Amino acid sequence: MSTGPVDPRLLSLSAPTRRWTVLLAVVTALRTGTLVASGVLLGTTAAAVVTDHTGAADRRAALVALCVLVPVQAGLAWAEKRFSHRAAVQATEDLRLRALDALAHRDPRTVDRATWRTLLTDGVEGLGPYLTGYLPALVSTALATPAVLLVVWFLDAGSALIAVITLPLIPVFMWLVGTLTAGRTEKKLATLGVLSDQLLDLVAGLPTLRALGRLRAPVAEVQRLSDRHRRSTVQVLQIAFLSSMVLEFLATLSIALVAVGIGFRLLDGSMTLAAGLTVLIIIPEVYTPVRQVGARFHDARDGMVAVDRILTLLDSGDAPVAPATSTVTSTATGDPAWPGLTVTFRHLHATGRDGDRPRDVTGTARPGELTVLTGPNGAGKSTTLLALLGIATEGVGGTATVTDSGTTLTGPDLWERASYLPQRPVLDTVDATSVGDTSGLSLGQRQRRAVAAELDRGRTTGRDLLLLDEPTAHLDTANAQLMLDALTRRAAEGATVLVASHDPLVTAAADHRIEVRS
Repeated sequence: MSTGPVDPRLLSLSAPTRRWTVLLAVVTALRTGTLVASGVLLGTTAAAVVTDHTGAADRRAALVALCVLVPVQAGLAWAEKRFSHRAAVQATEDLRLRALDALAHRDPRTVDRATWRTLLTDGVEGLGPYLTGYLPALVSTALATPAVLLVVWFLDAGSALIAVITLPLIPVFMWLVGTLTAGRTEKKLATLGVLSDQLLDLVAGLPTLRALGRLRAPVAEVQRLSDRHRRSTVQVLQIAFLSSMVLEFLATLSIALVAVGIGFRLLDGSMTLAAGLTVLIIIPEVYTPVRQVGARFHDARDGMVAVDRILTLLDSGDAPVAPATSTVTSTATGDPAWPGLTVTFRHLHATGRDGDRPRDVTGTARPGELTVLTGPNGAGKSTTLLALLGIATEGVGGTATVTDSGTTLTGPDLWERASYLPQRPVLDTVDATSVGDTSGLSLGQRQRRAVAAELDRGRTTGRDLLLLDEPTAHLDTANAQLMLDALTRRAAEGATVLVASHDPLVTAAADHRIEVRS
C-alpha cells in the first residue's frame, strides 16, 4: 500500500485527478495571495486608526481593496468546492469503469466478489472526501503554509520561530493516527464486504428458507456480523475523535504562544502594532491547512484504502491479454478445415483447490451442431467455457482452440465472433425506459430474454459461436423446449452452439456431447 499522502499512481492513471490537482494548485495560490494581502491591509489599517487616530476616510484606498479582496476570496472558495465535487464524480466513475474492465478480463475463480462489491460501491465513493477535502488541505499545506510563514518571518521573526518549532508536532501526531487507523479501516471494509455478501445470499434464499420453515436460522449469524462491523467502525471513530481533539489542542496552544510573545514585545516597544495585528490575523493560516489535513484524513480513509486496491489491480498487469492477431495453425491441429467455427478441446484441465475441475476434457464442437458439455455440478463445465474464451487462465493446461477454416482465433478476433451467456446473464437496459423495466423479471425470464437477444445480435453482427452456461436451469419443461428449438435453428443456420448443462432435456437434444469430469 502507498505510504505517501498522495499516491502517484492515482495521478498517472486518473486524468480527472490530474486536471483537478493542477486547477487546485492555481486556486490555492490565488487564495493564499488574497488572504495575505487582506491580512496585511486589515492589520495596517486597524493599527493606523488606533495609533494615528485617522478616520476611515483617510484609509479609503485600503478599505476599497479589502472590499474587493473579500469577495475574491469567497469566489475562489466557491470555485474550489464546485470543481472539487465535479472532479470527484469524474474520478470515481473513471476508476470504477477501469476496475470493472480489469476484473472482467481476470479469471473469475480468483475474484473475491464480496470484497470487490464493497470496494466498488461504498469504498470507492470515499474518493469524494479525498478529492474535496483531503487533497485541497494537502495542497494548501504545501503552498499556503510556507507562503504565510515567510510573510510572518518578514514581519516578526520571533513569531515565525515559534511556528516553525510547533508546526511539526501536528504531522507527527497525524502519522501516529494514520498508523493506528490503517489496519482498522481495512478490517472495517472487509467486514462490511462479508456482511453485504451474507445479506445478498440471504435475500436470494428467502423463498427456500420460508418453504423449509427456517426463516429465523440466519438471524444469529447476521447479528454477529453486524456487531463485528459496528465494533470496527466505533474503534475507527474513537481514534478519529481523539486525534481531532489532540490536533485542535496543539494548534490552539501554538497560536496562543505566538499571541503571548507578540503581547510581550508590544509592551516593551520592540514591535509595532501594525506588525503585531497583521501577524495575529494571518498566523492561524499557518496551522489551518495542517489541521484540515488531520480532520479530513479520516473522512478520506475508506476511499484511500479502496483506491489503493483498485490501483494495485490496474497496475499489476496480471489480467490475461490474449493475442490480438490470428495465426495459421491448420497443419499443427491436424483437424480438417471445417466451414465455420470449430471448437477443439485436447486434454483440457484446470487445477484448483479441490484438484482438477475439469479434468482431461477432449472433444470437438462443429458448426451446424448443438454440442453439449455434460457432467455433474462442480465438474468444471463453466471453467471449460471460460478457458475457451481465454478468461480462465490460472492452473489451466491442455488446449482449447477455435478455428475458422484452419485459422486459430484468439483474443479480440475470437470475442468479436462469440456470444457468451453466463448462468446469471445481465440484461442490456440501454433501450429501457426506466431502471425497473428488467428488475422485476425472474431469473428464468432474464435467461429467455438474454438468449433471444443474443440470437438476434448474432445474426446481425456475424457472431457464429454461441456459448451458453446452464441456459435452462431456471425454466420449466415447456420454456426449456422452446429455447432448445431456437438454439437448434441457430445451429442449422451454420453457427457453432456449445452449451454447458446437466439438464437431461438439453442432453437429449444434443447433436454431440462432450463429457466433463472432475
